[in-house]
Amino acid sequence: MKQTIAHFFKSIYGQVFLWVLILDILTKQWAALTRVNVAIIPNFFYLSYSRNTGAAWSILAGNQGLLAIISFIVGIGLVYYYFKNYQRIFFFNHLGISLFLSGTWGNFIDRAFFPEGVIDFLSFRFGSYIFPTFNVADSALTIGVIILFAASLFEKRAS
Repeated sequence: MKQTIAHFFKSIYGQVFLWVLILDILTKQWAALTRVNVAIIPNFFYLSYSRNTGAAWSILAGNQGLLAIISFIVGIGLVYYYFKNYQRIFFFNHLGISLFLSGTWGNFIDRAFFPEGVIDFLSFRFGSYIFPTFNVADSALTIGVIILFAASLFEKRAS
């Protein structure tokens, strides 16, 4: 397994994981330090600092400890699955899992070390609807899940 972990961090998948995680941490810290609140594209895209003590759409708000534990268990479980099956995983699954892991660990760090909640700062508005504010980790998680879902559909058709 050590050889696989070392190989992972030398691979493009490991680099995606690390760089997305670093980007998430740095952008969250920037948002927290600046308390950013600016329109990038008025009436559509804003950088707007906020804290979320829940999961997506503030589900389970106020349960930082529980969500940190869930994030940790999911993160460890996915790491175990990933390295156990490393040789059998195809390109898009590697990429999807790498993104999912970076998002999981990025939000875990906030939940575990910042009781005020996960730092969010990306905000979109569609007319009068304001989409819930999110961050780089949330984006990585979402893109990772989409890639994994699409890859699973493709693999089923190919077999």
